Amino acid sequence: SRWLAEQAQGSPLLGRFPVSVIPLGLDTRRFAPGKKREARIALDIPLGANVILFVAQSATDRRKGFSLLDQALCRLDESTNAFLLSLGHGNPDIMADLPQLHLGYLNHNRLLKLAYSVADVFVIPSLQESFGQTALEAMACGTPVVGFDVGGIPDMVRPGVTGLLAPVGDVDALAEAIADLLHDPARRKDMSMKCRSIAVEEYALEVQARRYAQLYQSLLDQ
Repeated sequence: SRWLAEQAQGSPLLGRFPVSVIPLGLDTRRFAPGKKREARIALDIPLGANVILFVAQSATDRRKGFSLLDQALCRLDESTNAFLLSLGHGNPDIMADLPQLHLGYLNHNRLLKLAYSVADVFVIPSLQESFGQTALEAMACGTPVVGFDVGGIPDMVRPGVTGLLAPVGDVDALAEAIADLLHDPARRKDMSMKCRSIAVEEYALEVQARRYAQLYQSLLDQ
């Protein structure tokens, strides 16, 4: 991420070396938009609900910010018709009064794609994030992303294009961003197409490999 590059450039050990940013890539054929209706039926999620998705290796890891998402969800009113779908080790406590389903930890890409395809909005409320691979996976599946403006998240979450950002730790702003997208299906649809397009054009594995090849060739040419 650009944030990680800035840390390297500011390092007394590494700062004297040139820094190149080559983002992590992913298989955009495996992570691709799925059929939302079929996915919701498979998971027994109401077809008319607005699904908010949270994914982390550990749902109870403080750095991943689930407690902040929970506080934001408490600020949503009934008009959002929100439903929370969460993934990750542990079973996080939720104070928000809304229906929810916790699927635990999923380590199969096909199941992850199913979860991303179900969602209307993906939320990454991390307080620290060197890159944010789950945001990229959501984008590849055509799901707009809401997150905090921290670490590598802004590389992918481009306000008004692929999602919305809130200041780090600002629960009110996070809730407002989520509500804005849930109330505007036309905007979500436009963002969905842009999410998929940017994921393919900038983060496909082929793009990552080409960038490495170009870097290595530039070193050989010196």
